[in-house]
Amino acid sequence: MDSPVLDLIKGIDDIPTLPSVAMEVMNLSRSPEVSIKEISECIHRDPALAMRMLRMANSSFYRRGSKEIDTIHRAILMMGLNEVVNIATSVSVLSILIPKNDEKESMRMKLCNHCVATALIARSLDKKIHLKAQGREFVGGLLHDIGKIIFDEYFHDRFLEAHALSIRKNCPMFEAEKEVLGLTHMDAGSFLAQRWKLPPYLADIILHHHNPADAQLKDITALISIANLLAKAKEISC
Repeated sequence: MDSPVLDLIKGIDDIPTLPSVAMEVMNLSRSPEVSIKEISECIHRDPALAMRMLRMANSSFYRRGSKEIDTIHRAILMMGLNEVVNIATSVSVLSILIPKNDEKESMRMKLCNHCVATALIARSLDKKIHLKAQGREFVGGLLHDIGKIIFDEYFHDRFLEAHALSIRKNCPMFEAEKEVLGLTHMDAGSFLAQRWKLPPYLADIILHHHNPADAQLKDITALISIANLLAKAKEISC
């Protein structure tokens, strides 16, 4: 899709790149012969990422029993390789999109809370219907609205204008974005996912989460679409 805003996004020099360790973890995970030791050693090269992974492994969401998970190797054994790769990807993306000033913090927190809620609801639904999405529903839920974060960071005033328009016209946010910005958060997010070389299924989910029938992974995208609506129904959205 061509639009002036998309052209501007393509030309933004300070859009952060994914940390090299996150990129390497994703690349290693695509090898059928990758070992837990290789993934563990790779994550340890980024102390901040390793700390977040251990914190996640010791959260009530993952931890089993009273014994603390104190190494990445043990975290991988407990959580599974796919889950660790998914979390490493999500943590890396979200950590580099933290707002740089207080003016954007309130809106950004609403966006992040909505993404976390969508991810948790998607995971709960996956367990109930036994889709066996292998963690893709969780990372897809976390990242489905990254296009909104790009709008908020680089086109803040126009994003607020679109938000106000969606309320005034009682229309979906993506329709207001199209009117004000010339493209939707799905377009912007999908472009960013491809620019970062995220797994193709993520670009697919991000682009089609409001219209899962057009997605390649229709089942997982539909699951995230429902989770997104349920999170909004709970008013966990911007």
